[in-house]
Amino acid sequence: MRPELKALVRAGNLVKTGESLFRYSGVVGEWTVLAGLIGMRPAMAREATLGVLEAGPFEHVMVVGIAGGLDPALPVGALVVPSEVRLYPDGPVYKSHPIPPRQASGRLMTTDGLLSGEENWRGILDDGYGSVDMEAAAVAEVCEAAGVAWSVYRGISDRPDEHMVDEALMGLVKPDGSPDLVAVGKFLSRNPLRAKALAHLNRCLEMAAKVAAEGAMVDLARS
Repeated sequence: MRPELKALVRAGNLVKTGESLFRYSGVVGEWTVLAGLIGMRPAMAREATLGVLEAGPFEHVMVVGIAGGLDPALPVGALVVPSEVRLYPDGPVYKSHPIPPRQASGRLMTTDGLLSGEENWRGILDDGYGSVDMEAAAVAEVCEAAGVAWSVYRGISDRPDEHMVDEALMGLVKPDGSPDLVAVGKFLSRNPLRAKALAHLNRCLEMAAKVAAEGAMVDLARS
């Protein structure tokens, strides 16, 4: 999403290169970094990753952004670099290839939409998946098929047991994650008391995106 890309640009001191697939570029350590948007949800992420790899060759693909935390040990602001990702509910398991010396740990489930009901997210947690996103498994699928190494850096932006995100809020963003200002205006006119909660969620999102971006760039710089 755009807020996630913004955090990455800042963390890596990347510069704008245009409005094509790769919007920003820079050098981090010994790596030449190209960064862009892949959109929200598995289908869009899968298509975008195919486009990325067609523009290669590339040595490594990183998914950097936010995730929801399920494990009680993952508070808002925690960094997650999972060793395994899977597409909900029963897709194949993909093992990540983090850049040394990073040691990945934990498991992340990719879902095609919001799973806000406790009967849904509790089952994911019981299966050993401590966090959820909407893109990582789709990116992993494409990279594995192409023989390209990949890794995932996610900052926890919210937790379902805190009830900060619901379907109404999901409807306030465009497919690229930018705010739909018309929808936001209508939402706040109908729900003025949620303005404070919305502002809090935005701060959590920015903090989580920053954590993920800085974690990824630090690992590139030290590798």
